[in-house]
Amino acid sequence: MAPTPPGYRLWEWFTPLTQAASPLTSPWIDATGFSQVVPGFKFTTGTSTASIEASIDGSTLDSDLTGLYSAPTSGTAFSVVSPFFRFKVVQTVADATVTKIVLTSRQ
Repeated sequence: MAPTPPGYRLWEWFTPLTQAASPLTSPWIDATGFSQVVPGFKFTTGTSTASIEASIDGSTLDSDLTGLYSAPTSGTAFSVVSPFFRFKVVQTVADATVTKIVLTSRQ
């Protein structure tokens, strides 16, 4: 598999997230070729909580590695500490009217 180049759009989501559809999780993303991710996201209405989950094999959650990720901040790069990761959003209190997420790779 070829490495992912810097600036590559890893995943995006542009549909408002409802409580009924929560949690929203991206597919497992293979971190081959990059060591950082720049998340860009905007949530409007209700309470949206974003987190990063980790995996060794791209199919099973690894809670030990997941604990190494802090809560992501829009526009602030985070270091990838696992071979695979996924972005997760939990929507509570009310349905979102805006849910926009873009994850971009960075060297």
